[in-house]
Amino acid sequence: MREPVVKIEYQLSESEYLTATRLLFFQSREAIVRMGVICVLALMSAFVMNLIVADMSMLLVLIVVVIIFDVFLFYNALVTLPRQYFRGDSKFREKYEVTFSSEGVFVKTIQIDSKLAWSLYTKAIEGREMYLMMYGKDTRMMTAVPKRAFKSRDEEIQFRELVTRHIADHSGLKNVPPGEREYTPKSLTPPDWR
Repeated sequence: MREPVVKIEYQLSESEYLTATRLLFFQSREAIVRMGVICVLALMSAFVMNLIVADMSMLLVLIVVVIIFDVFLFYNALVTLPRQYFRGDSKFREKYEVTFSSEGVFVKTIQIDSKLAWSLYTKAIEGREMYLMMYGKDTRMMTAVPKRAFKSRDEEIQFRELVTRHIADHSGLKNVPPGEREYTPKSLTPPDWR
């Protein structure tokens, strides 16, 4: 049997990059826990400030300020910073030629010509619009692969086979092959066979 080789070309849009960074963020328990801790600490500080001031109306004002702060914090982490990264680094806007084979992942752009070993990747996850292959421990990095880049369903299936064979943690991939839907009955009521 011939080893699969999948060659795709794509250029990420800003919205796709934002989708990829959000998918990466929500897959990281540490990032979610950190954001939660910051929110809880901000609320606790509002209550402590209320004890010092001892005015109930001041507590409501502090809680509103904390909620606005938390919303700003999440918006900054999930929208503002990724946009700045995308707009500030031209490598994100280049056309990518990526080849996946048993030998590794070959990435080629105007600025990059590299071969990445499969062992570099620690986890693969699948979103609605793209796949992420993650690497790095403390600073999570990713190779984003939009699903629109695959020319056919067979090409995407070959990609999935390579990922499941070479990336140890591929638990983030959906169990349903691309293009197929899980069977869902039209009605959960059994037919009357009398």
